Amino acid sequence: MSEYISIKSLASFHNLDETLLLEIVEYEIVPIKRTRSEIMISSDYLEEFERALRLHLDLGVNLQGVDIICRMRNQIQEMQEEIERLNRLLE
Repeated sequence: MSEYISIKSLASFHNLDETLLLEIVEYEIVPIKRTRSEIMISSDYLEEFERALRLHLDLGVNLQGVDIICRMRNQIQEMQEEIERLNRLLE
């Protein structure tokens, strides 16, 4: 079972305003879990969320661009997995 990390904790850890993290959440780059008082991210998706954060903060990619990059990256990974599966079938 995966653990969940609150947006508030992530903002504190990265020394960032919570608003930026909430804006990234709005693009649905990673699935979230909502409680009555918090928005949480599964530790399974933490790496992907932090990648999106780095694209925005370190490389200056706007959030729309981050969304597109993340979606394309996921599609490439899915295609690579499909190619590997097909190669195994051919062996």
